[in-house]
Amino acid sequence: MKKYNFWSLLLFIPFGLGLYIALNECIIGFERGAFDLLRNLAPAMDIPFRGITELGSTVGVIIITLLIFVITAITRKYFFTVGLPVAITVIISPIVNRIIKNLLDRPRPEFKVLFADESSFPSGHAQNNMALYIGLLLCLLLVVTAPKWRLIFKIAFITLPLLIGITRIYFGVHYISDVIAGWSMGAFLAILINYVYFKIYNNIKDKRNAKA
Repeated sequence: MKKYNFWSLLLFIPFGLGLYIALNECIIGFERGAFDLLRNLAPAMDIPFRGITELGSTVGVIIITLLIFVITAITRKYFFTVGLPVAITVIISPIVNRIIKNLLDRPRPEFKVLFADESSFPSGHAQNNMALYIGLLLCLLLVVTAPKWRLIFKIAFITLPLLIGITRIYFGVHYISDVIAGWSMGAFLAILINYVYFKIYNNIKDKRNAKA
């Protein structure tokens, strides 16, 4: 990622919208309506959605990140272009999420189905998984040239964090504005971290090549 796409700054728009709603509770009826609409899928979707939401848990994100990190480190292939930048993104995103949560401390929805004891805004599941999978996607697109695989990665790594966020609304542990803001912040962090990382990486690589 040699060039930063400043259009990514537009990702702050949905985050800002979610923040405004969180602070003003201006469409709380709509937020409850989104939960009620998704719960019409119960109980048929309880088990698959529970599996998806667990995949997006902190433990799930750590396991997936460690697998990527270890595999790229052992094979010595794509460690510096995939494994390391993905790991950095996954470390930074929860820190940012925790800071925002502590500043706002928005209560969880009263209609939640699953137990959740942290503050609600923004959704950690939505943010951290969007950061992980968009970060992974950006890295893979740098090293994968086959059009078929590039399309598969795009579909898979965009769809998965979207589904994980939807499960958080389905189980009532987040308002829809929490999830939208989480998606927005996660995608922005992935783009920003990848830009900074590869700018440093390419500078180091160029200097080494110049000395060789």
